Amino acid sequence: MQKRLESQLAKTEFAAKKVKVKAVKGVKKSVKVNWKSVEGADGYVIEYAKKANFKGKKTVTVSASRKAKTIKRLSAKKTYYVRVKVYKVVDNEKVYTAYSAKKKVRTK
Repeated sequence: MQKRLESQLAKTEFAAKKVKVKAVKGVKKSVKVNWKSVEGADGYVIEYAKKANFKGKKTVTVSASRKAKTIKRLSAKKTYYVRVKVYKVVDNEKVYTAYSAKKKVRTK
C-alpha cells in the first residue's frame, strides 16, 4: 500500500514539472530545438507541425542526456510550430509532463 502511494506521489510530482524551450532556430530545410533539461527525466518528446493547432503533427523522441535536436527533412521556407514535453518511467509506465509553450519558426 505504501509503495503504491509513493509511486503515485512520484508520478504526480513529476507530472507537475514543465520543460522550457530555450531556442528554436530555422536552418536550411531543418529546425534546431534547444531546451532546458529537467531533473529526473528519462527522455523528451518533440512535436512539430505546420499548423498552430498541431493537426498533422509529427513526434521525435530523444534521450534525457540530450538538450538539443535538429529535425531534418522539412520543407524550405515554411513555418513550423514546435513544442516539447518530458517523460519519466515509473513502475513500467511513462509519466508525461505538460507541453512547453509552442514556438514558431521558419525554415530557410
